[in-house]
Amino acid sequence: MPVLIICAAVILLLAFLLLLKVTLIIAYDGEVGLWVKLLFVKIRLVPARKKRYRRSMSARKAARLKKRRIKKLRKKLEKKREKEEEKQSAKKATDKSQEKKKTPAEILDIIHLVCKLVTKVVGKFFKHLRIKLARINIKIATEDAATTAITYGAVTQAINIIFPLLDNVKQVKTPKGREINIYADFCSDEPEIDIRIEFAIRVWQVLHVAITALIELIKYFFKSAKRKDEQGEGNDEISEALAKLKKNGQTTKRS
Repeated sequence: MPVLIICAAVILLLAFLLLLKVTLIIAYDGEVGLWVKLLFVKIRLVPARKKRYRRSMSARKAARLKKRRIKKLRKKLEKKREKEEEKQSAKKATDKSQEKKKTPAEILDIIHLVCKLVTKVVGKFFKHLRIKLARINIKIATEDAATTAITYGAVTQAINIIFPLLDNVKQVKTPKGREINIYADFCSDEPEIDIRIEFAIRVWQVLHVAITALIELIKYFFKSAKRKDEQGEGNDEISEALAKLKKNGQTTKRS
């Protein structure tokens, strides 16, 4: 019984993790903001939080901080040098590998792989992805009243055309009612934009897309390995035939 309870708990935990929704939030209200939301946890990515420093600091503490910064800079420089050396060695290796020209069959396989990845992987990803236009607040204002009126008309017309089309797309949810606020301000000359867009996808959907991509890559590598083996066998047969011809030529000369 305890084993069954543990197995059931593990299965429930895995199901819970797979059904978790990861949301990427992009907002603009004068500056771009980027957040990742998982359940009730919201992590801000852009803009990064600024570090707070104390105004008053003792001389010893300042010296310690200075030493730490110097050590960090040295470590960064060493890592940078190591990365540059690795890049150079990798570049040399790639240059040597690129010297061997790929056959037309290999090029066609690569094109076929790219097409499959685009159609299957990207298609599945966008099929799973859910886009929510959470908020659109736009204040249209220019230096000229006529330009403001023309711009306001163009923006409202574009939204009236685009949003009915987006409503027919299952993956896209458009804002309704108070969430859309577009107005013209003839007393101001500075426009204001406040937009919030959310991209949501579940963990199992990400795994589904990743597994699809992995299967396609494995198929490609197996296919290319098989072709190389076939080419190797063909080259061996050609070399054997050439050797036989040479032997026959030598025997005829001796006779």
